[in-house]
Amino acid sequence: MREYKLSIAGHPYTVAVLKVTEEEVVAEVNGVEHRVAIHEIKSLNAAAPLLSSQTQPARPAALVQPVAAAPFAADSGLVSSPIPGHILEIFVRIGDKVLVGQKLLLLEAMKLENIITAHRSGVVKEILVRQGDAVTHDQGMVVIE
Repeated sequence: MREYKLSIAGHPYTVAVLKVTEEEVVAEVNGVEHRVAIHEIKSLNAAAPLLSSQTQPARPAALVQPVAAAPFAADSGLVSSPIPGHILEIFVRIGDKVLVGQKLLLLEAMKLENIITAHRSGVVKEILVRQGDAVTHDQGMVVIE
């Protein structure tokens, strides 16, 4: 579980993200549990490097969207892990046609389940991980052609 110390319009909030699925986020805000429905998932600047919490404040947007993988290069078909974790489930097979935003993998990191989505449309050429594998930050997981 992650806990964030946030402020909105000068008002302090303590937010603990309890669960993230494709349908909802369960978060505790100042001791009160909230269930937030997810209607749409967009990847906002997925290729931007993440800064440490000391140099960049926590972003509330992280509370309401699963993590999308960022490719190694803009035109690359390689989907890499945005964070270290373990592969819980693989939703695609070699030869599957995928669309931008389609679920590829379920990655567990820091006791949260993160849905890794396709950053481009195409055909799955390779799957470089197996269910149960540990992955590191930026490790290649799926190749989309």
